[in-house]
Amino acid sequence: MPPVGSFAGTKEFGRLLFDQQAQIGMIFLRGHLVIEQAMTTIIELQGARTKVLLERASFSTKLNLCDGFGLLDEHLVTAIRLVNRERNHLAHRLDAIVTDERLAVLLSKLPARIRKAVDDVVSVGIEERAAEAERWNEQARERGLGEERLRKISFPTVRDVQPADTMQGLFLVLLMGLGTVVQKLRFEAEHGEKLEIYKQACAVAEVMETGATPESIRAHLELPDPPDPRHALGALFAPMPVQKDGA
Repeated sequence: MPPVGSFAGTKEFGRLLFDQQAQIGMIFLRGHLVIEQAMTTIIELQGARTKVLLERASFSTKLNLCDGFGLLDEHLVTAIRLVNRERNHLAHRLDAIVTDERLAVLLSKLPARIRKAVDDVVSVGIEERAAEAERWNEQARERGLGEERLRKISFPTVRDVQPADTMQGLFLVLLMGLGTVVQKLRFEAEHGEKLEIYKQACAVAEVMETGATPESIRAHLELPDPPDPRHALGALFAPMPVQKDGA
């Protein structure tokens, strides 16, 4: 029986679904799906009645809802719109791929604050990878591995930015931003009454010079510290709290 690869169309099938460019495209599409789920969570945190708004809502509709409710800052909204535009290009054409050039154009259109954050994340990732490769090389030398053999099998100390690096940085920055919003909304939903009292007490303490500090007021109210934004990504994967009917 002839190998599967010898039949007509099998090479094209493999190229469309399984080659490196196709896999990179899938990373982009999956990142887009996580962004959509994050926006769904943000809208759901506005109350159980928002389920009516979310029925059959598209990605663009969810983004417009988040924007219209003032839940996301304008920089994040702009960046997500650009990602959605690129996703639409990928999703509706079989021959569409994520190229360095398209990613570069996408990054160039991002708001400066978002673009800098992505650049910082990518740079750190590359530096960590290069440092890890150097540590491996050094350990190999200590075990007596010759330089010629080392060059053949050692991890490459690649410092060039790869498409996967850029996408990881892009989606990490956007999802951290969305996760911070989820953290804030959940914290406010759980401690809303105490938060209002805390704000009023801090204002009174400042005007009347009572000597009370924000820390002492927070302790008196037994109000927890705000969520740590470094854990914002985890907020996107935490289960949604059960909401009461009519909330």
